[in-house]
Amino acid sequence: MSAFHLYVVRLHLDRIRKSRREVFETLRERRILVNLHYIPVHTQPYYRTQGFKDGDFPGAEAYYREVITLPLYSGLAESDQDRVITTLREIL
Repeated sequence: MSAFHLYVVRLHLDRIRKSRREVFETLRERRILVNLHYIPVHTQPYYRTQGFKDGDFPGAEAYYREVITLPLYSGLAESDQDRVITTLREIL
């Protein structure tokens, strides 16, 4: 039994000189279905109404700006894994 859930990678934006959006959109254009996860809780609408605002948790906000989630599921073929890796390397 597998516990596959998420495969989150943190981008060193200062090194690659691209934005997360650029990497995300380029991967999507190449049919790699990346996603975004771990939106900081304090930025959710309910918590905004409770007085939380941008800047309250800078570490969580920085982390969110730098991560993307790569495809991961039990049926992901090794050849598809290789394509994801190769494509991400090309983009970076």
